[in-house]
Amino acid sequence: MLEEIPGPKIESYQGMALPRRIGIKNDRRLGSRDGAVVLTNQEILPKARTAREAAHRLLVLMAVTSRAHEEVAEQTVHWVRENGIDAFFSPRERVFYYSREQPADQDVFDFSWRAEALVSIAWALGEFGEFPPLNEQTDIWEIPLVQRAVDSPKDFIARAALRPANEIERMESELYHQHWRVRDAQLFNKPMPPELDPGVVHERRYGLSWLVGWGDDWDDVPTDT
Repeated sequence: MLEEIPGPKIESYQGMALPRRIGIKNDRRLGSRDGAVVLTNQEILPKARTAREAAHRLLVLMAVTSRAHEEVAEQTVHWVRENGIDAFFSPRERVFYYSREQPADQDVFDFSWRAEALVSIAWALGEFGEFPPLNEQTDIWEIPLVQRAVDSPKDFIARAALRPANEIERMESELYHQHWRVRDAQLFNKPMPPELDPGVVHERRYGLSWLVGWGDDWDDVPTDT
């Protein structure tokens, strides 16, 4: 069983702009991937991930965010290996999770914040009535979907179903817009809108941008604005 490890509230987060989301085909920076639809004007449309991929990703994020708050990985490693969850780790996640040394502070910081990307994946899998506020961090261990995933990962994967694609795409576009507002405030020294926390917005968008198909893999999701 995966032990629930509460993470510290992190007070600030500095997002960063990455390359533009649409552009010339075959440029890996732009989120192209096998199966992407290439248009006649050489623009790229992403191919959305499946419900099964989303379920795998949620399980992985549960593992790596827990690891960020452990001295060693022993508290979760049995659960991860018993259920084959490490098969879905990204390269960076694998290095972080199985490190024999105490992770660098920046890695702990980064992977702690991935809890908010998990919130977006949980929402896409049908959790929450409304999308959670963008100025509040979420305790992922209080999410019923997460508890079900802890108890029986195989059943969780088998039963995974996504919200309608157009609903997910609309929310991803909304997060893109809200991320633009965050970046506008950061770049031009404007007051940050009180309804937005920069770290929450960035991570929530990261999760949904991956889900709708941007990025070759989880470690390479463009979050340009």
